[in-house]
Amino acid sequence: MITSDQIEAWIREIEERPASAAGILRAIAARLAELDAWNEELLADNIALRSGERAEEYEKRIASLEYQLEMLGRQVGQGAPALAAAPEGASLLLFNPRGQVLRLNLQPDALKPAARLAAFTQPLPPDSPPPGLLVTSPHEELLFVFDSGRAITLAAGKIALAEGDLSWQGAYRVDARPGEELAAVLPIARMAMHEACAQVSRRGCVKLMLKASFESFVARGTIGAGVKRKPDRTAALVFCAREGRLALATREGYLLGMDVAKLPFAPEEILQLSVSDHVVAAFSPGSKASILVMTNVGKVLHREAAWLEPAISYKSRGQAVFSPARREAGVRAIGAAAVDEADWSVALRADGALLAFPVEGLLASGAVDADSQAAGLLSFAAFSPQG
Repeated sequence: MITSDQIEAWIREIEERPASAAGILRAIAARLAELDAWNEELLADNIALRSGERAEEYEKRIASLEYQLEMLGRQVGQGAPALAAAPEGASLLLFNPRGQVLRLNLQPDALKPAARLAAFTQPLPPDSPPPGLLVTSPHEELLFVFDSGRAITLAAGKIALAEGDLSWQGAYRVDARPGEELAAVLPIARMAMHEACAQVSRRGCVKLMLKASFESFVARGTIGAGVKRKPDRTAALVFCAREGRLALATREGYLLGMDVAKLPFAPEEILQLSVSDHVVAAFSPGSKASILVMTNVGKVLHREAAWLEPAISYKSRGQAVFSPARREAGVRAIGAAAVDEADWSVALRADGALLAFPVEGLLASGAVDADSQAAGLLSFAAFSPQG
């Protein structure tokens, strides 16, 4: 507060040294502005308390914390009894735009080189979008995002395990509305441990959501379409650090790295694509040593993580992973991920077979097995057995 003693001291100072008047006036003005701002803040708090808005805000925060605690409990197997009884091992999810989801139990002893995990009863239609693959914990909470921007959460353990041959007819169907398509699935039980989430579209649009905003969007059941124009739609959601990097891989074999700090908070195209190209994978390299790109002909392309340089503008096309000659010959990327040698991968073959491959072997050989090269690959995902 400004007291009478302070005012008298300032008057004496000005009388004795007139040149100090300007500095004293500036100090008084700054202090008055500070007090005015404080008064406005107190007034706003008082109005919020009287209207009940502050209580509602605190209730929302408590609900959000309870929700995150519930998800963390599921993550360590301390959730509902039905989830605690879920089988050990990871869960492998397959999902398609129609909202159909299959879940397989991926036991550690099933991880053998070129091991056949399961197979569809019929070859997948070549003209339909390839199913998405996701390896996660059976205790995980999943966020299903539709092309409309609507989002719903579901515990992975509530999706029944598929047994025997695979068929979409017996798949779990998420709550898709007429005209909607399932665009992406994100494990979110650990979202409180991350600083931000990047929403990436097929045409290279990116929207960065800081943790508080993303949690609010999830609570409201919508994160937005994340596109600038249709028919573009969300391709992936990626948790990342504010000081980290986001990587995008395209079907025609380009990789783009962008510092998270430079990402826009509204959907913006950060990657220049040809008319025929689109994003097939998005990830945050983190501390992983390598970047692995899988192609439709079963070839494995490996780059050190340091090879991917950060783009300096939104006009970049990225760094080419394979040559124009390969591109003209029909080689296309089906997925990419940041990996370590101890990681594993799963791939969906065009004939419907699901196979497991150790990353160390893929990096050494530069290709999957001969049968998969002959049949062709549709989808690819990498994961760490340690979670």
